[in-house]
Amino acid sequence: MSAPAGRVAVVTGAGGAIGAAIATRLAEAGHLVVAADLGLDGAEATQFSITSNGGRADAWRLDVADPDSRADLVAAVLERHGRIDVLVNCAGILRDARIGDVTDQTLLPTLAVNLLGPLSLARHVIGPMTATGGGSIINIASRAWLGIFGSGSYSMTKGALVGATRSLALELGPAGIRVNAIAPGYVHTPMSASLPAKVVRRSVDATPLRRAGSPDDVARLTTELAHPRSFVTGQVIAVCGGRTIGQPEMAEGTAS
Repeated sequence: MSAPAGRVAVVTGAGGAIGAAIATRLAEAGHLVVAADLGLDGAEATQFSITSNGGRADAWRLDVADPDSRADLVAAVLERHGRIDVLVNCAGILRDARIGDVTDQTLLPTLAVNLLGPLSLARHVIGPMTATGGGSIINIASRAWLGIFGSGSYSMTKGALVGATRSLALELGPAGIRVNAIAPGYVHTPMSASLPAKVVRRSVDATPLRRAGSPDDVARLTTELAHPRSFVTGQVIAVCGGRTIGQPEMAEGTAS
């Protein structure tokens, strides 16, 4: 579904596999995409991929954990393009351990990137979105918000992001701003591919569809939620191959 001409979308974490797929899909739908990432090289690679295929994109270095960096991004987009219609909070980090081993050095950066940064960016775009009649904020959460053994910090931040999504949808709906969360399950990316083979196998075996997701699975849904005619708000939508239903992990060799 193509977006009306002139719409501007900001995607954080756009240098990663999922963020790049989201940025690409939004550009294909007609958005001018601002690809923001902590690594400028990754953001520029996404920008180049989009523009090489006829899309419109900018690249920007963004430290989601830094208040000044967040404010500078929004100010620069408004100065250059005059509006922000879509914000996709895709940037995230995983620094976790069992609760006895969690320290402030692992917990605080996870909170800053996965929760405080997205909420701050949402606050920054409310005014510009309201001024143009509304917009869409999409938070990339995780199936981990339901809880994962040994991943309390990450699960906490994603669960809090889901709760904030629902509250913001109630608050911002009258201004025409829709707020939704996408909760991916196991998605095949370079980062997930580096996990031990046993962990990957168990994740796939615990998924009713018996396969990993792809970044584009997340990107296609993001594009639908970004469309201004969408009637969806306040939802957390799992892209998990059915794993959220609750099927337990299967032992190796169990028949499918």
